[in-house]
Order: sequence, then C-alpha cells, then structure tokens
Amino acid sequence: MQHGSTAADAHNQAIAYIGQQVANQSSFLAYIDVFQVLAIVSACAIPLALVLRRVDPKAGGGPAH
Repeated sequence: MQHGSTAADAHNQAIAYIGQQVANQSSFLAYIDVFQVLAIVSACAIPLALVLRRVDPKAGGGPAH
C-alpha cells in the first residue's frame, strides 16, 4: 500500500500551492495600496471641507435652475 503522492504529483501540488500563495499576497498588497490612496484622498478632503464657507439658509440666494 502506497501513501502520499508520487514525485511528479508532489511537484505539481507544490507549484500550485506557490501560485496560490503569490495570488493571495498580491491581492493583500493591492488592498493595502487602495487603502492608502483612500486615506490620502480623505486626508486631502478634510482641509477642503474646513475651507468651504457655510451657506446661510435664511439668505435666500435666489432661484435655482
């Protein structure tokens, strides 16, 4: 009775496992990149929100289009 895989099957399984690990790590790194970009965009939006002036609802401002 033989246990385990043949050398060729073990080699193919190892290559598949390495490919799966590379795909998982690349997905994780892409997630980190997107998170960093969104953090930078949010950090730039905060000063912009503080610079914008408030609209006075009592002033009227005229009709909208």
